[in-house]
Amino acid sequence: MDRTPEPDTFSPSDEAAEYHAMDHTAVNRQFVDELLEGPTGPLVVDLGCGPAGIPIELCQRSNDYEVIATDGEVEMLEIAKQEIDIAGCLGQISLSHAAVESMEQFEDGMADTVISNSLLHHLEQPRVGLEAAFRLTRNGGRIFIRDLARPETEAEIESMVQTYSGNESENGQQLFRQSLHAALTLNEIRIIARGLGIPEDHVQMSSDRHWTIDWCRPT
Repeated sequence: MDRTPEPDTFSPSDEAAEYHAMDHTAVNRQFVDELLEGPTGPLVVDLGCGPAGIPIELCQRSNDYEVIATDGEVEMLEIAKQEIDIAGCLGQISLSHAAVESMEQFEDGMADTVISNSLLHHLEQPRVGLEAAFRLTRNGGRIFIRDLARPETEAEIESMVQTYSGNESENGQQLFRQSLHAALTLNEIRIIARGLGIPEDHVQMSSDRHWTIDWCRPT
């Protein structure tokens, strides 16, 4: 089944509100658990932070991290600011309105760790997101990126929608369905990663619906 980029079905404000209403607690916790199994920080850049659930989870684990959380949607950042304030993490997390397609304000090699969760499938050209992560990561730094893996059939997509978003609203289910259609297969992301010098064994399936890149740039 070919990849279908996400249509503009919802307004940015509606999409942000719908995404925020979904419960990502367990997914965010697992992301941070696995992130902390390897070298992390102290300066972390999150590409496509959304409501900032992962930066908050990370900073609540330790005061040692400073996170620059970026997103291309103002509406997402407005929600993120509220969530960061409520969590008491204003001193550790700074927000930046920046799409990965235009991040000239960020210096090459500035980050010890670049993270991203479920951003690439939103991009018309997913390679741009990985290229941005590669550019921002210092020599010896780490890239930790996770995203959805596109199923092979419509039937598999519908099964995943029911399994993982069956309790969400109809709009929430549609957002997840569109995301699965727009996601990359493991082979597709491995080809992109290989072009940046990331070996295939650092790009692996990490669940029945996610692949993960976990790689440190050579010093």
